[in-house]
Amino acid sequence: MGTKKVKISSVKRAAHLKSKKTPLSKQQQQKIKQKREQLNSKREKGQNIFSQKAHKRDNLAQRKKYNKQASLGFVPGLNEDEDDDEGGDLLLDNVADMLDGDDLALLQENKRKRKAKPTEDQQLSVGLEKAYATATKKEQAAQKIKVNLLPIKSRDGEIITRTTEVDYIPKPKRKAVDEEHEAEGKDEEDEDDEEVYEDSDDDVVNDAAPMPKQKLISTTDLLIARQQEIERQKYRIGIICSGLLEKPEDKMRNFNALYELMDEKNRATGMVNLLAVRKLAIVSVTEIFKDILPEYRVGQVDTKMQTVRKATLDRVTFENALLQQFKKFLQKLEQLTAQVNKRGGHKTPQSVKMATVAVECMCELLLAHPYFNYVQNIAQLLVYMLNCNYGAMRQAVNQCFRTLFSNDKRLDMTLFVVRRINHLIKTKQNNVHLECITCMMGLKIKHVNLDAEKENELKQKKLESHRQRLLSLSKKERKRRKKLTEVNRELDETRAEENKQTKHHKLTEIIKMVFTIYFRVLKNDPTSRVLSAILEGLAEFAHVINLEFFADLIDVLNRILEEQDLGYREQLHCIQTIFVILSGQGEVLNIDPIRFYQHFYRNMLVVQAGKNHDDFAIILRTLDEVLVKRRRNMSQQRLMAFVKRLLTGSLHLLHNGTLATLGTIKQTFQLTSVLDALLDTDTTIGSGRYDPELDDPEYCNAASTALYELTLLGRHYHPTVRRMAAHIANGVPASGEGALPTDIGKLNAHELLAQYDSTQMAFNPTIPLPKQGEPKLRKGKHLFIRSDFKQDYGKLLKDAKTTRISSKNALQFDFLSELNKLSK
Repeated sequence: MGTKKVKISSVKRAAHLKSKKTPLSKQQQQKIKQKREQLNSKREKGQNIFSQKAHKRDNLAQRKKYNKQASLGFVPGLNEDEDDDEGGDLLLDNVADMLDGDDLALLQENKRKRKAKPTEDQQLSVGLEKAYATATKKEQAAQKIKVNLLPIKSRDGEIITRTTEVDYIPKPKRKAVDEEHEAEGKDEEDEDDEEVYEDSDDDVVNDAAPMPKQKLISTTDLLIARQQEIERQKYRIGIICSGLLEKPEDKMRNFNALYELMDEKNRATGMVNLLAVRKLAIVSVTEIFKDILPEYRVGQVDTKMQTVRKATLDRVTFENALLQQFKKFLQKLEQLTAQVNKRGGHKTPQSVKMATVAVECMCELLLAHPYFNYVQNIAQLLVYMLNCNYGAMRQAVNQCFRTLFSNDKRLDMTLFVVRRINHLIKTKQNNVHLECITCMMGLKIKHVNLDAEKENELKQKKLESHRQRLLSLSKKERKRRKKLTEVNRELDETRAEENKQTKHHKLTEIIKMVFTIYFRVLKNDPTSRVLSAILEGLAEFAHVINLEFFADLIDVLNRILEEQDLGYREQLHCIQTIFVILSGQGEVLNIDPIRFYQHFYRNMLVVQAGKNHDDFAIILRTLDEVLVKRRRNMSQQRLMAFVKRLLTGSLHLLHNGTLATLGTIKQTFQLTSVLDALLDTDTTIGSGRYDPELDDPEYCNAASTALYELTLLGRHYHPTVRRMAAHIANGVPASGEGALPTDIGKLNAHELLAQYDSTQMAFNPTIPLPKQGEPKLRKGKHLFIRSDFKQDYGKLLKDAKTTRISSKNALQFDFLSELNKLSK
């Protein structure tokens, strides 16, 4: 059996070689052999015990003599080592006489290893080397190097370069660890030298200078220590992040230091991480990944199965390491969200705050890199957090999905998210929060134009037939090629691209999925708490619904309006959905919407200048369908009743709502001349009496009244409202007296509502500052308690004797004494 060679590590090998005995030379082996023969001969002859005692007595006498000379100072210092060596040799010889075998060999070996005293030349050389090393260090410390500073620009436009001298500090970036290559046998292979990367930020990353533990006494000390720890960790996180952004290929391992700060307890130091530090670490790692993650999806390359170039190998290695760190970060975020999403879990305020930060970071990563690896896992987790019990998290995810839907061009992530939302709602049996439905309002379904694609297909067919005709009828080759080139260019412009059909297919799937959610809730659970969001979504996307479902959908909505106890907002959404359907492709349906007119007429006065003023936008959108698009399908009485009630409701709105109302009425006056009768104050024209409390607009006799509200709006506090009211009262003239300026006349109702909104404390138009002026001084009037006092003091002034003072040139008069005399 042959011996098996086993590779050992460099550390174990060095320890083995250190403990291994050095082999003896041939001369040493011969001397040991001779001494062993002499000892063996002495043993054979026998030893005299008395000679051993005499030898011991001689050694004792020599030792006493040596000690006496040393006490008197007669022993020279230069020969101390020699005497010690001689005494030691004699002592070893005496001991060797009493030993035999292996003990004697070990004693002889220790005797050979005695160190020899260095000579004077050796001592001189060592001193010179130390002096040279000291001089070299001093020279390096005094050495200066020039460093270029940032240039500055003078006032004349000249660029001035600057340099300065700094101390030279060598900073080796790599250090080579040489392995010992002393082989035990001739067949052992040499190992390669290992290179260990030495990072300049290692002292900061490894937290080499922890905060000293002090005995804290008061709350102030605790707060100061907490603030110092936060500042220290901020500095540390900043150094780590800047190093990662500078060269992520070499400092990928520094992510672990940030991951330790994300945990509740630092495993390396055993200290509890502060909540502010944990949040800062999560946000910092998120920003780093947003910057260094590539825009493409990283693929897996097996470098063992295929040969790649060195540059490709470096890139693949970096991408794999980056992917592993990104996966580890997402796992930590998932653990933070799982603490608040599980049933019966220990939920603390700190865990809720950390979960909120984790959800916000995942939303940012999803929006920054929607097609990177593991992004679908992020989207799936966020869909589940869309139904959590914390409003801040739901709102963050809702806004994230709205932004994703509006910015997604490939529609892959949109389709994936909508499918996961459908699965969530189906699993929870429609018992979900409103954010699960309202997030789909950000879908770009409203701007889909299916007719344009049909027109492109027809144009493509015509061009294709024209091309075939040119091929068959052309005779001259040059003209034929020229015409073919032009036709092919037009075909390339109108031909659907490779991803166009795929995009249309994805968009169709999204529309089907959305209306599957809506119809399931309307059919199975019409009393669900998400009914309002469902109705709002139907009102937004009703124009895309297939014509086959219109009749059934209208019946369902009518049943919900009549049977369910809905709020005004849900009723407005139902009515808006129905009129959107009837104003588009639903015009071909034979449906009488009189019942929906009544519902809408009843709810028009619910919105007022309070908390529900924002809901007036729903009424405006419905009025566009009722008064503008369906004005020809309405009777005159109904049209007048809607305009009268709309103007009555404008008195209870804010100025922007009033302007939007007047804008709708102005547009209706421009489209029809029937409403001119409302500007006449003569009530004898109509039949009957106007009843504003009647809910049926057909029989309220609105033709018997006038638009008296315009007189009140003519004294409104807003100047634009006054101008708009005067414009309608004058019969909506295009020019002349009562005409509107161009910048106001071109705005529609929705633009007026948004442009004159004052919720941001900005009044439009701007209120001018009052003019500065000096106040006018007015002369005051004398007021008397007694009515006859004025006559009395006037008489006294006339009859009294006056004296003129020459120095002051004034009159002196004792008015009080004279008045007393007069009263007596």
